[in-house]
Amino acid sequence: MIRRIIAYVFFGLGFVTVTFFRKSSVGDITAFLFWGFGFAMFLFGWYFLRYGPSVKDSKEMKRLHKLIDDLKANGEKIRVYFSECEIKTNNYSEERERYGGPNELTTLAIEREIQAWNAIGGHGDKNVKRVDVHQSVLVFKYENNGQTETFYSGIIPKEIITLRFKLDEKKETTLYVDRKDRSRYYFDLDFLQNRK
Repeated sequence: MIRRIIAYVFFGLGFVTVTFFRKSSVGDITAFLFWGFGFAMFLFGWYFLRYGPSVKDSKEMKRLHKLIDDLKANGEKIRVYFSECEIKTNNYSEERERYGGPNELTTLAIEREIQAWNAIGGHGDKNVKRVDVHQSVLVFKYENNGQTETFYSGIIPKEIITLRFKLDEKKETTLYVDRKDRSRYYFDLDFLQNRK
């Protein structure tokens, strides 16, 4: 939330600074430096508004991390060997917009113009790109008091060969299951994330 506010402040201050100093004489180095600093603030704010998570997404991620931490601290820990898991995949291709972003404020005018000219010129297909989507899920069956429970991991956005290589390298993980509600669980697959 704070990052988003800072991004709006930089975006606004940069826009005001650039607007205020745009008509100053080129020979005035101070005005040029202020204009350059304002432009840098504007670009910094625009970048974080366009590519940063929204406030809603940030709150949802915090809530999710809190639930995961609670399961890790209080849940039943089950050792899962990847050799005992089944991998189910669903791969497909889809078209995605090449230009613009989810926030209309941060979409550049040039991006809109490119889309319009492509559509007018009969090349509307250049506004989209074909993307291959790879999705896999781990399925783990566990015997608990004579009953078989089935646990599914979250969707893993990796190509199957890469996924198998990483799972073979790691060999095992932990499944955290809520002691009161067995439908609440967490597959610890953090090693598959590209986070540092």
